[in-house]
Amino acid sequence: AGGAAAGRGEVRVVSGQAAGLMRDAAAFLTACARRLSVGELLAPLCELLHDPSAARLACEAWVALFPQLWRTLTASEQLAHYKPLLSTLQRPAHNKTAGHSPNVVQAWLAALCACSPAPRLPAATLRSLAARHNAWHLAMPLLQQSLALAPTEPAWYDALASLHSALGDRDGHAAVWKQRALHAETRRALALEQYGAWQAAQDAYAECMSRWQAGEMTLVNTPQPELALWEEGIVRSAKALNQWELLSEYAKAWPGSQPALLMECAWKSADWERLRDLFRRCDMRSQAALKMLQTYAAIHDGKLAEAEGRCNEGIQIALAQWCSLPPVSLSSHTHLLQMFQQFQELQESAQMLLELNTAQRNNQVPDLNSILVTWRERLPNVWEELPAWNDLVSWRNHMFSHINNVLGRLAGSENPALATKGYRELLWTVVRFAHVARRQNLPQACVSIIAKVQTVTAGVAGEQLHDAFSKLREQARSCLQMPQYLKQGLQALLQADVQFMATPQRAELFATKGELLLALADASGGLSAGDEEAVSQAFATAVSLHAEMPRGWLLWALFYDRAYRTLLAGNGGSAMQVDAAAPPPTSGGAASPGGTAPAMAERALTCYLLSLQLSATKGANVMPRVLSLLDALPGETAARVLGEHADAVPLWQWLPWLPQLLRGLRKGYGAQAQHVLLRLARSYPQPLYYPLRAYSQSHLGTSAVGDASPPALWKPPAQERAEKEAEARADEQRAAAASASAPAAAEGGGAPATSATPPPLTS
Repeated sequence: AGGAAAGRGEVRVVSGQAAGLMRDAAAFLTACARRLSVGELLAPLCELLHDPSAARLACEAWVALFPQLWRTLTASEQLAHYKPLLSTLQRPAHNKTAGHSPNVVQAWLAALCACSPAPRLPAATLRSLAARHNAWHLAMPLLQQSLALAPTEPAWYDALASLHSALGDRDGHAAVWKQRALHAETRRALALEQYGAWQAAQDAYAECMSRWQAGEMTLVNTPQPELALWEEGIVRSAKALNQWELLSEYAKAWPGSQPALLMECAWKSADWERLRDLFRRCDMRSQAALKMLQTYAAIHDGKLAEAEGRCNEGIQIALAQWCSLPPVSLSSHTHLLQMFQQFQELQESAQMLLELNTAQRNNQVPDLNSILVTWRERLPNVWEELPAWNDLVSWRNHMFSHINNVLGRLAGSENPALATKGYRELLWTVVRFAHVARRQNLPQACVSIIAKVQTVTAGVAGEQLHDAFSKLREQARSCLQMPQYLKQGLQALLQADVQFMATPQRAELFATKGELLLALADASGGLSAGDEEAVSQAFATAVSLHAEMPRGWLLWALFYDRAYRTLLAGNGGSAMQVDAAAPPPTSGGAASPGGTAPAMAERALTCYLLSLQLSATKGANVMPRVLSLLDALPGETAARVLGEHADAVPLWQWLPWLPQLLRGLRKGYGAQAQHVLLRLARSYPQPLYYPLRAYSQSHLGTSAVGDASPPALWKPPAQERAEKEAEARADEQRAAAASASAPAAAEGGGAPATSATPPPLTS
């Protein structure tokens, strides 16, 4: 109210106790201004800032004060303070507080960011301070400011790209290089890498490198940093594609320049002698990754005490690195989380080795189930890149091989299942790895992973490996994504021994065989009559073996729908005529692929509805096509097909398509649509209200709704049969009762039949 009064130009006098307080405060401030000095003001402030719990207050006071002091200096004075400032930032004593937040370096860099103009520190110094003192958010703005002032100096680009790469910021790293790159080919390869198209990115980098080596004029003047980027891009792509043989050859060709890569390739290929030789020859800075490699070698040699020490050292280094990262959860923490999981599994591996050694001494079976079950449940996420999976799976494969060797000696010939326990765990893990590679659209990596596991389990019978079906399925499905491997995938299915597999598994393999045949025919130039017969027979065999397989019905529906579209396009989109001689497929057998367009549409609709009955995961994709086929088919055919399968489709599948279902009331399958709508009204009245009201107002009108008589209700054939059977049973019971009452009436002197009925109930 006082503010409003002041805005209107009114002056209000404060009276009472508030006025006295204001007079006392004014008198105190006046006395302080007359008697106190700046030193007397700074003394309590210094005492407060030197309090150990007031580090953030000291940092904020310094950040607020230093830019004002810097602004009062002349240009020559600022230049004179540059070297002392640089030496202050580079003092080794700051490393003692590197793990604190805020620390001395963070306060200095925050104050320098607030200065105008900010002093230009060397790029290498800023990069080192950011990584060591958790000052990423402060060093990057300073680097960007310096880059804007000197866009041609490569040092700023190198520092910025290095910081983005250390944080795992692939987009930021690509943005820096897109601004710096000299050639459009480099920017294209970076874009492909950003989108995860690793094979295309590798091809783009390799093409740039080969063109440069060939002396092409457009690439001959490529600067050295861009050449190094091409080389690093090929290495990153090879890791993402699981091409460790290629990386091993590259690292062996340049052993002095890539010692870390050579060590990684050595342990993954189980070349432990080379790994120990590299430990002796290469003087590398102590890192968590190096400690992990040393732990791998120690566990392999059976030196469990040394392995425990190396593992603890690596965990401490990783924790220190975690503290030096930004507090916000970014992709920079992902690599360390994966590393912590690997350290945990190294400790569990040492525990398993102890149990195996004890079991060998006592000649008894070790209990490894708890750790093996934990390993099955503790896997990386499906969307994580293949290097994270490869690090985990490679070490587990080493352990599984060792477990299998020990259990094979302990089990003997009496317990063959125990002798293959390690093989079963290895096969399950590798098949899961191959599945992730296929899901990430890396079919070549999936095929190579499956090929490696086949060499390991070559001497084991198929019935002893429970995941042989999964291996065969992943191999065939990955071949579907590569046209050049379609024949190999089909050959693998034809040569597979399916006798030990369950019926649903054999059915899924037949469905995959139909997909391969269809893709192979498309790659050869189109479907012939024989190809259509083979594909249809494969799908028919799949659903005959396992009628409750939604994927088989969906694939068969897509096959018939494709045939229908082809025939309809060949007829110029003309109206269809029903072909009564071509019945739709049923769950008991196959239908011939030949026929007219209406027959193909009817079969496709039947298969679509059967797939919806068995699985609701594809409903959002299948239901629009079902409604389209209902409109395309003649009314009698659509009514018959919908009537046979409408009750089995889950009701909630129709909820997103209520307007389309209401429009079907005026078509040939209107009675069946009305039956579905009545069921929806009983179960889901609320979602149906608005579409039904809008339909009645827009299509029928108020008078038509009031005058029209309700149509006769349609009932499904099964319900009609059940009602007829119930009515027949009731007639039989009434006839039996009448025949039983006739002799009793004759013995009683011919009493009238109505005397046997009960009297009416009274009120």
